[in-house]
Amino acid sequence: MKESIIITYHKNKDMLLFCLNRLLKTTPDDVEILIIGNNVNRAELDVDISNSRCKYLKYDQNLQYPKALNIAVEQCMGEIITFVDADIFVWDGWYEALYKTFTSSDKIGVAGAKLINPLTNRIIDYGIMYSKYNAAHTMMGLLYDHPLAKMDRRVQTVCSAIMMTTKTLYQKIGGMDEDIPYSYTDCDYCFRLRDIGFETWVSAGAIAYHKGGTEPNNSKSAFSYYRLDAKGMYGMKDYAKIVYDNAEWYKKSAGYFLKTYPLEVHQFVMLDFSTLYDRDSFHQMIKEVLGITYLDIIERPVAERDSGQIVLYNNSSFEFIDLVTPIIYFVDTFVALFNNKLWFQMRDIQHDLVVDRHGNILPLHLIAEQKC
Repeated sequence: MKESIIITYHKNKDMLLFCLNRLLKTTPDDVEILIIGNNVNRAELDVDISNSRCKYLKYDQNLQYPKALNIAVEQCMGEIITFVDADIFVWDGWYEALYKTFTSSDKIGVAGAKLINPLTNRIIDYGIMYSKYNAAHTMMGLLYDHPLAKMDRRVQTVCSAIMMTTKTLYQKIGGMDEDIPYSYTDCDYCFRLRDIGFETWVSAGAIAYHKGGTEPNNSKSAFSYYRLDAKGMYGMKDYAKIVYDNAEWYKKSAGYFLKTYPLEVHQFVMLDFSTLYDRDSFHQMIKEVLGITYLDIIERPVAERDSGQIVLYNNSSFEFIDLVTPIIYFVDTFVALFNNKLWFQMRDIQHDLVVDRHGNILPLHLIAEQKC
């Protein structure tokens, strides 16, 4: 069966060529690679791509991601098609692993990869889970080889920075929705495939660095003003399709945590630094999955969702350093607690725990050592 890889390209020639070089080195010689370049600045499209496996389509307009994919799928030769963003740098063995996951069942309509941070080797995307108000990236922040990240998983939706599907299915449901121009069109695609009976999976062995997931000044950011429009359309279109499945993952995460780090205490003070509107439901869920009780809950929400840094003595108080009671820290992302050396050195953190909105549950001492 003929196979194709489709790269959507807008700008950064050097990055595109490195992405392409990795694909040429890690995929079979009979896999077609189709690049669709689109930019009103024609100079950005002036890229020398001479490899016979590659076909380069140039459009001197800003097509936006879903339209670019729709045009490319129409012109590609393959039945099994894989979308790859131009800021993706694949690891050896990624294609074989993704293909194995995708072809493991006739029910699978989409397979996605494990996308990791090129600066830290930590997970950026490995499937998306949902609560009433939020979508979260399961295991975000954990090291790529964490035990929980070593298994293929069925998920509701996945990032299309790497996404394998078939041309038949793609065209059957009308391709990517061009009314969702910036983000979320990949999630919408997964939901529409589920509507006709197909599943979405992520492949543990398909690993790639995703540069755009770590850098605000990427090619997509030029159109960030479309984000709210895209989110609004996606919400209106697909809200009723979303299944609130985050509790299921928290149970699994808690099961692993309790087996690996059995609790010696069961009463905690919670310091809640999260930005979640429905924080009360998370408090209850954490309490249930860990089998703990709260002596107090102190809310100190930070100003930014998924903040990169929380300074504990600024966001709470120095007095908590001397608190004898164990603390459970609830945050958007646990990596925000790195680099709190004073807190880690001067507080007894032996029994302190951290839970974040992405379903991660960790002892604070592992975060202090950055061994998680």
